[in-house]
Amino acid sequence: MRLRFLFSCLLCGLYLGGWLPLAALTACHEPKTVDQLVAELRAPEAKMRRRAADGLGREEVDPRAIQPLLEAIAVEKDKSTYGAMLIALGRSGVPEAKAIVDARLPDPDRDMRRWAGRALKYWMLKTGQLPRDYDFPDNWPYGQPGYPPLLPGSDDDDDD
Repeated sequence: MRLRFLFSCLLCGLYLGGWLPLAALTACHEPKTVDQLVAELRAPEAKMRRRAADGLGREEVDPRAIQPLLEAIAVEKDKSTYGAMLIALGRSGVPEAKAIVDARLPDPDRDMRRWAGRALKYWMLKTGQLPRDYDFPDNWPYGQPGYPPLLPGSDDDDDD
């Protein structure tokens, strides 16, 4: 398995750079396991915690990551790391995530509103409250019935 992974890194390096496949091998690493990512949610560096949350929230959120994410977001101080955790929890679709996401929807911070909107979108898709092919309006959910109005600074696109 490891040999196949290294071979794919080498091919990627040849395809992308062509001239330095060895650099591709040194920059390439195996994806981390759920257990490794969960452990990194407690890292002292915010950048490492953010990468862990991003890794856990990629596609399907592993059920083993839910409780650690809930515990980590409760004490997270770094804004972008909090946003990554919020999005991962939104992707999970767990009921406990909804209140955390809803609490950030009216946040005065533009980035936090964007992350909360994205987390809500993923949560609603995951829970089946919206169909997968739903056409989200710009700046959704802001300005929609039952959600906060458009706030200053909401004219940026949510480039998912």
